[in-house]
Amino acid sequence: MTATESVPMHPIEWMRTDEALDVHLGKMVRQASTLEYFLEQTAKALSGSPNGALLISGEPVGRVITVCRKLILAREDVSDKWHARFKDTLDDCGKAFERRNQYVHGSVSWQGPNSQPGTSRSKRFKLEPEFVPLDLSDLTALTRELGRLTFRAGACLAAVLEGFPEHLAEDYTDDD
Repeated sequence: MTATESVPMHPIEWMRTDEALDVHLGKMVRQASTLEYFLEQTAKALSGSPNGALLISGEPVGRVITVCRKLILAREDVSDKWHARFKDTLDDCGKAFERRNQYVHGSVSWQGPNSQPGTSRSKRFKLEPEFVPLDLSDLTALTRELGRLTFRAGACLAAVLEGFPEHLAEDYTDDD
C-alpha cells in the first residue's frame, strides 16, 4: 500500500467516528419535513374545503405533490405565471425528495474494496439492493436545496392564501 492510499476504516469504527454525517443527515431530514409540511398546507388550502386534509392525510410526499399539481391546474383563478411557478416548484420538490429517499430509505452498508459507506435499499422488482454512496458534500447541498424549496413552497402557499396576487409572482425570487 502506498502513502497516498488510505486504509479502509472498519464499518463499526466508521459508525462511531463519523458524527458529521449523522448531524448533516438530521439537518436534511428536518428540512425535508418542513418542506413536506408546507406542501401539505398548500394542498389543504388549494382544495378550498375544510375537508382538504382528507386528500393527503397519511399519504407519502409524492402523493401530496401530485394532489397540489392537480388542484392548481383545476383552479381557474390562477394566472399562467402562478401555474408555471407552481409547476416548477413541484417538479423541483419531486426531484429533491427522490434524492432524499436515497439517504433515508435504506440501511447503512459498505461496498467495494475500500468499504465505501452508503445506504442499501430494496427496490421493487429488483433482486439486488440499490447501493448509494454517502456523500457529505451532496448531503449538505441537498439540505440547502430543500431549504430553498421551502421558501419557494412558502411563496406558493402565500399566493393561495392571498388569492394569487400578481405582486407575489413579480416580486418573488429564489436567488441566494
